[in-house]
Amino acid sequence: MKKAFFILSLAVLSNGLIAQEDTLKGQKGDWGISINISGIINNITLQNQKDGAGNYVIFGRKYIKDDVAIRLGFNVAYNNQKWNSEDSIVIGTGSTALRQIDSTVSRFDFSISGGYEKHFGSTKRLDPYFAGVMTIGRIGNTETNANTNIKDVTGTDKTQHIIQEDGGFYFGLGGVAGFNYFIAQKFSLGAEFGYFYSYSKTGGDYNESLVNTPVSGAQSSTFSRGIKEQSTNSLNVNSTASIMLSYFF
Repeated sequence: MKKAFFILSLAVLSNGLIAQEDTLKGQKGDWGISINISGIINNITLQNQKDGAGNYVIFGRKYIKDDVAIRLGFNVAYNNQKWNSEDSIVIGTGSTALRQIDSTVSRFDFSISGGYEKHFGSTKRLDPYFAGVMTIGRIGNTETNANTNIKDVTGTDKTQHIIQEDGGFYFGLGGVAGFNYFIAQKFSLGAEFGYFYSYSKTGGDYNESLVNTPVSGAQSSTFSRGIKEQSTNSLNVNSTASIMLSYFF
C-alpha cells in the first residue's frame, strides 16, 4: 500500500513540473499488456495477474476511444503435480523394507474476465481511471493417484489409492480505481485498488478406491463414494494494491 501511495505522489509531482505537450498515453485503437510488480529494490519481480483460483492470466486492454478501454483476461491451466519418495521402514515381521511412493495430482482450470475502463484527465502523463470488472472461472475436477510399493526379501506389496473429486466455479464482480503514469511514449507505471464481490462453489461427488496386492494371498479392494461441497460469498477491498507495468502499441 505504501508503494502505491509513493508512486501516486511521485506521479502527481512530476506531472506538475512538465509542460503540456502531446500525450504519451494510449489512444483509440491501441492494445495494451500489463504485468504486476512485487518486491522492493533488489527483490523486484514481474509476474502476470492471477484469477480467483490463483492461476496466472494473460491480461490486456483495448482502447475503443481515447478515454475508454475494454479490459480482457484469459487463462487455461493444466496442473499436474508428481511426487516420488523412498524410505526404509520396519514391517510387521520385524524386518526392514524399502517403501516407494509415486503419486500424482491433476486438475484443469480456465477463467475469463472482462471490464470497462473510463479514463479522466487531459495531462500528458497522468492517466486516472475507474473500471467495472467481471470474472468467471471453472475449477476442474481433481484426480489423485498414489501408488505405494513395499519391497523386502519376500517380494513386493503393492497398494493403489485413487481419489476423484468434483471441481467447481467462481464468479466475481467489482469496481476498480487506478492510474497509469506514462514514463515514456505508451509505457506506464501505475497502481489499482479494487472492491469486489465474489462467490465460489467447490466440490460435489467424490469417489475413492483402495486396491492392495500383497506378496502372498488374495488381492483386496475397497470403494467409497459421497458428497463434499463448499460455497463462499465475500465482499471486500483488495488487501493490497496492485502495482502494474503497462505497454501500449
